[in-house]
Order: sequence, then C-alpha cells, then structure tokens
Amino acid sequence: MTTVIKPKRSETALAIPTAGALAVGELAMNVTDGKFFTKTTGGVVKEVGGAASVTLASVLTAGNVADTDIVMDQGSQIVFEGNLGNAFETFLDVVEPTADNIVKLPNQSGTLATEGDNLAFSIVFGG
Repeated sequence: MTTVIKPKRSETALAIPTAGALAVGELAMNVTDGKFFTKTTGGVVKEVGGAASVTLASVLTAGNVADTDIVMDQGSQIVFEGNLGNAFETFLDVVEPTADNIVKLPNQSGTLATEGDNLAFSIVFGG
C-alpha cells in the first residue's frame, strides 16, 4: 500500500499562506501557481525552490554580471528605492510598444531630464 502525502494547499492563483497557517518547516503549495512555501523560525513565510525564489540581487551579488537579456512581463516595473525607508520610490515603466524600440543612454555623466521637468528643449531618442 502506498502512502499519499498532501501538504497544505490552495488552488487560488497568487495565494500565499499566512504565517499563522503554517508551523515552522511545514510545507504548503499553491497548485495553480506551482509554488511551494514554508515558514522560517523567524515566522516569515518564504517560497522555496523554483525560479521564482531566485532574485536578481541574489544572482548579481559579489560583483557578478548578467550576460543575458532581462525580460520582464507586461506591467512589470523597475523600482528604485531611495536611502530612506519611506513610501516614495521611482518607477521605470514602459508603455505597450507597437514596434521594437531601443533607448540608448549617452556616454556621459549627468542628470537625465524628462518631459515633466519644464525644459525649453526636448530630448528625442531615435533608432
């Protein structure tokens, strides 16, 4: 006779178990998303295994360099957090493209001005 082991589970997309729902080291899974979770001794619920548990910061630590493109899904943003732990961040977002585009940063130091800076000139990026 075989033994079936069933961890706590959910079939609700993007559902993550709460710390109160898990014992330390207990496994839970989201069947719809294909993700496993556990609770640490510090009471934090963490995703375990799989590509989603890998962060860009963990890949690029100690001076490592990515040698491939970083592709983000529609609606994803690059978020720059300041030095203060407050509610203010800077978001880099992309409007849905209608063609392939290339934005090149100039080979110089300085401040990149934006349209909202009320400048007397425009910066035009060409391909």
